[in-house]
Amino acid sequence: MVQLVRITDDNLADDIYKEVTAVGVDFFSSDKQYLWAITFRGEIVGLVSLYNLSRTSADLGYWIKKTDRHQGYAKQAVSQVVFLAAHDLGLQTIHAVIRSDNFASVSVIRANGFELRLKMGAYCEYVLKLASKKAGK
Repeated sequence: MVQLVRITDDNLADDIYKEVTAVGVDFFSSDKQYLWAITFRGEIVGLVSLYNLSRTSADLGYWIKKTDRHQGYAKQAVSQVVFLAAHDLGLQTIHAVIRSDNFASVSVIRANGFELRLKMGAYCEYVLKLASKKAGK
């Protein structure tokens, strides 16, 4: 099972930063975000993020290293983030925008209960409605 490790600027490994930014993924530009390393057996296999946070919603992004894809890591990580979003953050909605031809990513999102909301050319927006379970609510 994968584990999520919260990333702050001072604990992000240089090699994973270089690999992610080299493929044009921008996990690092938003101030209002939660960013986690996805780890398996102590090794970083990817990243997952909730960004564009508001009181009730956030956008979801994730990335798996090329050598670690098709192992179920993204599906597990998204499941854990959905749980945290509902239970710890009290979010009501999570959005994910994915290329329509990225079948692996579409599978990850759909397996975690997201529903297609909008087709936008080469991209599709998926939405997950959460029943907030934050303590005290």
